[in-house]
Amino acid sequence: MELRESVTEQDAYDVVELMKLSLFDAYADDEGVLDFQRSQHGSGMTQKSDVKRFIVKLNKISDETFSNNFTFTRLYQISKDMNMVMKTDFRDFVDKLNHHGYLLKKGPNSYQLATMDF
Repeated sequence: MELRESVTEQDAYDVVELMKLSLFDAYADDEGVLDFQRSQHGSGMTQKSDVKRFIVKLNKISDETFSNNFTFTRLYQISKDMNMVMKTDFRDFVDKLNHHGYLLKKGPNSYQLATMDF
C-alpha cells in the first residue's frame, strides 16, 4: 500500500488483520456471532438467492432496455414485481449490493448495474 518494492514484516501483519476483519464482516451476524454458513453477501442463504435472482433480473432488464442505470424507485419496483421478501429493509439490501460491487452508486438515488455473470 505504500508502493515500496519490498514487503516488511509489518505489511504481513497488516494483511492478516485486514483479512480477519474482512472475514468477520462477511460471516458475523448482527450480534457478532460467526456463522460460516452465511453467504458473502452478509445475510445467509435466503438473501444470497435473493441477490442472485435480483441481479439476474436487472441484467435481463438492462439487456432489453440497453441501459444499466436504475433509480432507487425503479429498483424497489422491480423487487416488488419479483415478490421478494426481505429480512432487512430494501435500502439496506441496495446498500449491500453497492458495498459488494453489484451496483455502483452514481448519485443520491441513482445506481449503475455492474457487469456480473452468474
